[in-house]
Amino acid sequence: MVNLPVTLVIIGTILITSTIGLGWALSCIIGSGTGWFAWGKLIDKWKNWGIENDIDRNRLFKLGKIGLINFYRHRIFDTETKNDQQD
Repeated sequence: MVNLPVTLVIIGTILITSTIGLGWALSCIIGSGTGWFAWGKLIDKWKNWGIENDIDRNRLFKLGKIGLINFYRHRIFDTETKNDQQD
């Protein structure tokens, strides 16, 4: 749900930018930046999906760590305090 689409975005961006005439180094930089942006957005979608489906936050953190998606506990638990303050 996160890593495969990001990999495809990076590879696709590198291929497209290199075929339009940019060098491989610049294409890799642009592809990495695009992938990083996509990764951040998809992490948020994955986290929200887990929270909406009542997955325990500790389990969500552990699953994210196993899947190389999330390494920081505060990314999962900060949402809880922000949502509580808005209600």
